[in-house]
Amino acid sequence: MVYLLFGLLLVIFGSLLGVPDAPFPQGDEIMHIRSVRESLELGSYLLPSLSGLPNPYKPPLLFWMGMVSDSFFGVHYLSERLVSFAFGIGTIVLLYRLVFAITRSKSETLLSTLLFGFSFLSLKFFGLLMMEGPMVFFLLFYFYSFYFYKQTKQTSYLIIGSLVTGIGYLLKGPIIHVYVFFILLSYFYVKVIRLRNGKITFQWNQIVREKFLLFSSVLTFVIPLLWISFLYFQIPSGKDLLRFFFITENIGKFYSSNQSGLRIWMGWFIYTIPFTIPFLQLVWNSIRFPKQNKHKIYVSTLLVFFLLVTCLHLLPNRKDPYYVTPFISFLFLLTSMQRVSWQTLLLSKINRYSILVIYFILLFLSIVLRLHTLFIFSIVGVLIIVSSLCFFQSVKNQWRAILITQILVIPMIIFFLLKPLSDPDLREVAKVVGENSVCVVAENPWTAMDVQNKLMSAKVKFALPLTIEENCSEAIYLISFVETNVPKEFSRVSSWFQWKQHLQMNVRSLLTSVFKMEKQKFQTEISLWKKGSLE
Repeated sequence: MVYLLFGLLLVIFGSLLGVPDAPFPQGDEIMHIRSVRESLELGSYLLPSLSGLPNPYKPPLLFWMGMVSDSFFGVHYLSERLVSFAFGIGTIVLLYRLVFAITRSKSETLLSTLLFGFSFLSLKFFGLLMMEGPMVFFLLFYFYSFYFYKQTKQTSYLIIGSLVTGIGYLLKGPIIHVYVFFILLSYFYVKVIRLRNGKITFQWNQIVREKFLLFSSVLTFVIPLLWISFLYFQIPSGKDLLRFFFITENIGKFYSSNQSGLRIWMGWFIYTIPFTIPFLQLVWNSIRFPKQNKHKIYVSTLLVFFLLVTCLHLLPNRKDPYYVTPFISFLFLLTSMQRVSWQTLLLSKINRYSILVIYFILLFLSIVLRLHTLFIFSIVGVLIIVSSLCFFQSVKNQWRAILITQILVIPMIIFFLLKPLSDPDLREVAKVVGENSVCVVAENPWTAMDVQNKLMSAKVKFALPLTIEENCSEAIYLISFVETNVPKEFSRVSSWFQWKQHLQMNVRSLLTSVFKMEKQKFQTEISLWKKGSLE
């Protein structure tokens, strides 16, 4: 059954990678894809470009890999997202080797990697051209090399691990080094500080014994220093790029409008779905009832690490739930290190009742939104879970029932809830544009980038609502994403509706609109116009 589920996982990714509108989109992907394609068009291979200028927002690794993939497989969403998918495969391989080294159980190892594959983290970020998927890989690779060095005493693990992890700088900058520093800090905190008979003692000799561990961490700076030096000394605009990246882009996160710290905590809850409840139980039991085994030091290290990186991301004003994604894979190691089976975790009453609640929510949504397929699968899921709680006597049958219903939560949401409600495919509704020039009227230039990504043959220009006359005078077509006055020389061709990203509604009006099926309250009308009169 495990291998069938792995096959299902591949089918899910295969059906999603090439779809322009991903079921769980992330706005930054639009910019990343635009940068990859524009860099290929302009021949900006060394310094990826965006809007005709070197891209100052992120280092180039993701864009380089996207360009390589597009060069081999053709310019397409599938080609570009294969980059993150490849890192997902690499992460699963690392996780498999780590769990097997810890448990020596092939069945438990396969199960851990399978559940990781069906987590919200995997199904979202290993299917988008984003830095988060590769970051999961690079951080896990460092822990992988750290763990096998400690088990085998072979220094080659740490040397290779540190050098490879240093490549991760070329994804999001020095944050990867901060994470590595926190892993080491957590490890030495556990090793050095001892609490005995109410007294704190420090075993400083532990630091001396781990001098190679400290030395090897310096190797993570080799690749970053080479790249920074190249920009600074060899590229005319290199100093400006470095200044923008380190000061405006990174330090600027402390000066933007402050966001709620709950966004970071929500990241832990959201990206561990549908295994959030089991992980909460696991972490709580690991803190309250620590087990005495050979992996106790690693469990303590990871728990301290979780606390440190959470506090780290609570500091800047700019906070996003997905900032915690590089650490989710470590939670899948805790079960093995604590010698707790997934069967025990998933068959706990609180987990089974929580899954039942989720299926009832899906059932409610299927009725309100009139989604027949979701209704059928939700009913079946409710019946299976209730049977496992009340009628199944065999633990084996209970286990199969909960396992299958739990891992199918996200796929059901994707294919039976989000897909039927997805926005129209812009490539179809605006195919009349062809290779002509089109002016995109919107409040954000990323909307125009998204249109250019989807209508690859068209010549796209961006205009704010108040600059239509100035910027759209030479365009043959016009796509308006906002309510505005379109110049009289344009004639309306067609229109369609897209879901709003931000709702300004109170709870009462929200519920009223849902029950009355007033979709217009949640949607925006998009209109397509053509210059001249329509024949």
